[in-house]
Amino acid sequence: MKKNYDVIIVGGGGGGAILALFLARHGVNVLILERNKDQHNDFRSEILHPNGQKILHELGILDSLSSSVIYPTYQFDFFRIGAGRLCTFDYRDLPVPHNVALTTFSCPLHLSVLDAIAQEETLTILYGACFKKLIYDHDTVAGVVVELDDQIYEVHAQLVVGADGVASEVRRALRINAEVYQYPEGYLLGILERPPGFEHRSSYYIGKGEIFGLLPVPNDQLYYFYLLPNAVRADLDEEGFEQIKDSMINIEPRLAGYTKGLTHLGQTLFRPCFRVRARSWVANGAVLIGDAAHAMNPHVSQGRMQAMQDAQVLAKVVLDCLNRGDCSASLLKVFERERRPHVEMLQRLGDEQTFFWNSRYSSIHWIVDRVLKKLDHNERLRFQVMETTAGLRDKPPFNFTDRLLAAGLLPD
Repeated sequence: MKKNYDVIIVGGGGGGAILALFLARHGVNVLILERNKDQHNDFRSEILHPNGQKILHELGILDSLSSSVIYPTYQFDFFRIGAGRLCTFDYRDLPVPHNVALTTFSCPLHLSVLDAIAQEETLTILYGACFKKLIYDHDTVAGVVVELDDQIYEVHAQLVVGADGVASEVRRALRINAEVYQYPEGYLLGILERPPGFEHRSSYYIGKGEIFGLLPVPNDQLYYFYLLPNAVRADLDEEGFEQIKDSMINIEPRLAGYTKGLTHLGQTLFRPCFRVRARSWVANGAVLIGDAAHAMNPHVSQGRMQAMQDAQVLAKVVLDCLNRGDCSASLLKVFERERRPHVEMLQRLGDEQTFFWNSRYSSIHWIVDRVLKKLDHNERLRFQVMETTAGLRDKPPFNFTDRLLAAGLLPD
């Protein structure tokens, strides 16, 4: 193992791998430390929104993605369970060429990124490598101690990047305080054969304390996500799983006959939901990106996209720092100042949506239905919401006047 690199990235996920590619394309010697050895065991679905598509296009990856990896989805229909459609968002109303949502699975999408990584001569990725601690030169991070194949190594670099998720070990080693909040509900995830009628359109069903989503994905499959309290998931057994399947069919009768392939709970995955607000994202010789700095509720559907945008912005800052020979916090702070307002806006939006959509109160759902129906008839407001979800808008979707308008307190 080499003992010196320009940049060490701890975590080879959506943000870390993209950052490594951007830097390697400029000749930077990069080492990625990835704890997981198996990159084929994740069947979570992703929505590759327009902002993420732009980044993958810039890296020359987007056009290489086949129909077995991505599936174009244009329409997102929102329903009140038992009461019909509330609103439809159509991505074809967005600016071309990225006026589509590309649905995919995490694993094949990430493997496409890893294929690009394998082509870079100045980029090394070590699987099964566990970060142990930071190396300091006075008050500046100067490298890491890593465990690989039961051996301990010291590796030095001008910059260490923590891209290691919600429970970031790098963040902890930097002693950066963070508010880590786990939401009381998460999502039960799984895959069905896709029934007719779901081609290129997703359905989202809202009830009292009940959320059920259906997302078309490649290879004629349909991805589902079902809201569950964390405590319920902890005690869920096969009988409870059968009840969930019955509930899914009651919500969407077109699934009748298509849930027969779901024979046991082991065919599902439970995704808990977190929000992370790190006090700072930078230190002398180190920086945090993605969920390590700012995990957000999946309601906003921008977690991976924001990690990728972190990578795009940080790469430019890092290149400047390396040219100067100075990776101090004061220079790295340029990255945080640019990115923090956008991600904090999305975090607030995610919390707001969680409050309204996950509620069990009729009065709250009356407001939700009123707003969604208003969006269905108001093209401007609907477009602003869609821009935000697509990652194309840095400001909140509504100002104060728009909120009054969406709630029906002002005329169109």
